[in-house]
Amino acid sequence: MIPRIALSQFAVRYPSFTLSPLSLEIQPGERVALVGPNGSGKSTTLRALAGRLPDYDGFILFDGRDLRTLLPLVRREIGLLPETLTGYGWMTVREHLAFLREFYPSWDGAYAGHLADRLGVPLDKPLGRLSKGTRVKASFVAAEAYRPPLLLLDEPTSGLDPAMRGELLGAILSAVDSESDRVVLFSTHLLEDVEFVANRVLLLTNGTLQLDATVSDLCAAHRGASLARILYAALSRLAS
Repeated sequence: MIPRIALSQFAVRYPSFTLSPLSLEIQPGERVALVGPNGSGKSTTLRALAGRLPDYDGFILFDGRDLRTLLPLVRREIGLLPETLTGYGWMTVREHLAFLREFYPSWDGAYAGHLADRLGVPLDKPLGRLSKGTRVKASFVAAEAYRPPLLLLDEPTSGLDPAMRGELLGAILSAVDSESDRVVLFSTHLLEDVEFVANRVLLLTNGTLQLDATVSDLCAAHRGASLARILYAALSRLAS
């Protein structure tokens, strides 16, 4: 099986930060959590995978094809929920979605409407007047409306209240479970969310991959302890 994503000696170098070379594969159907402290390289990795950070070493292969050679059209196959909603504040959510629709041939307007209704996103309210939680949900609708094979979520539930978190996590699971070959890769500080969504965990600290394991293997190795407890302990050891 061709991996959905393959990283080969992928590295990013800034004056004050280096993401050490990563080589790994993510297969169709995997739900992968990217965890680690602030500044560990999570958002950098997601931006590169989304085709929004072209300055990196090594290679990113998307379905066996070099991502660099596919830009910008491959973005039609990759959905990104960024840390902050991008768009014009004066546009309503409906106008924002209609604007984005023109860039994605597989955009499903009925599906977008279903997601907005499920998540309680007010379509006729300007983006600039949305609460943080509603902006995140609107971003998810925009990222998911064309059912991309690769869905990237950068801290999707950060700052949301428990009810909103539950709504969004449920929508994410419903979206990716409906088609078994889709991949979701999400970064988070909320380790309970990892247990709810992921079947594989990548743990980064200081730009270095410290752990790559399936959820089932991690729980089996720790005699059935909760995944959140296992990851908290691993992060504490690495910080000490």
